[in-house]
Amino acid sequence: MIPNFIHGCISPVFTAFDEAGRLDDAGQRSILEYLYQTKSVSAYFVRSGMGQMFTFSYEEVQQITRTSCECLADRGAVLAGCSGIWDRNRDKRPDPEVFARQAIQLSKYALETGAAGVVHTIPEAILPREGETPHDVVLRYFERLNNEIDGPILIYQSPGTDERYLVDPELAGKLAALPRVVGMKASTDNAQYIFNITYAVRNKDFGYIVGHEAAFLAGLVTGAKAVIGQGTTLNPEILKAVQDSYEAGNLERAIEAQHSTNLLLWYKQNPTEFFKRWINEKGFPVKPIARSGDTSGYKTLGVTMSQAEYEGFKRILEAEIAKFV
Repeated sequence: MIPNFIHGCISPVFTAFDEAGRLDDAGQRSILEYLYQTKSVSAYFVRSGMGQMFTFSYEEVQQITRTSCECLADRGAVLAGCSGIWDRNRDKRPDPEVFARQAIQLSKYALETGAAGVVHTIPEAILPREGETPHDVVLRYFERLNNEIDGPILIYQSPGTDERYLVDPELAGKLAALPRVVGMKASTDNAQYIFNITYAVRNKDFGYIVGHEAAFLAGLVTGAKAVIGQGTTLNPEILKAVQDSYEAGNLERAIEAQHSTNLLLWYKQNPTEFFKRWINEKGFPVKPIARSGDTSGYKTLGVTMSQAEYEGFKRILEAEIAKFV
């Protein structure tokens, strides 16, 4: 059965840091509390791509998982990014057994701490053995996780994933047949790809999660269950309206909510910086700080918005949200 939290908006929770680049537990709770009060988020994905997942140490994965599960206990579903430790330097891959064991150990810790599920990136850190293809690596890796982790497992095909490892419909069908592998997010707005994957898993207990909010409505039509993107943190109220309206048969309102979502994406602001400044202004204290050395493929670094740019985007964002709440 597809878990209830694979529905609607899954937030790729941004990570709070202090001036020294350390995890800021108080700031993290502020982010989570703000998202919770929107009443529009179905699950909270910590150590996400937009949360700079490739910069985390083993202990920091445990720390953010613990902080998030404590903050949202009995209130919200925490999904913990539990891949092994790797900075995505393809010239220096980790030992494959160490990487896999870390993934399993972190997953067990997360589930014991209260996480509703664990998220694992496509294992491009692991090179094929002799006679294997990259797809063989992906299937072998998730078969092992399925056998050793007693809880829901989600697959994350993040931006910049090595093309040789990308999930195709045949591989998606094999992954979806694993009992504990309950869903997948692919970071793409390619409608053909979304259709092909959702078609391949249409008769399985497996939830496809649209990984780019501009494609959410199109994904819902083909059978997607949820969405993860910067908008599910910045404007989850609007994306919730896309799905609620579509499921209620109000296609016109769903189209208007999707249009608002796409309009907001047109503005090329730094989403993590803006969001932290915005919620701090709303009474949820967090520093607008990011870490250096991020290789996630997301633009997160630096203070890049002038006050005028910040105020301008804030007016537009709040006006669009107001249309759907």
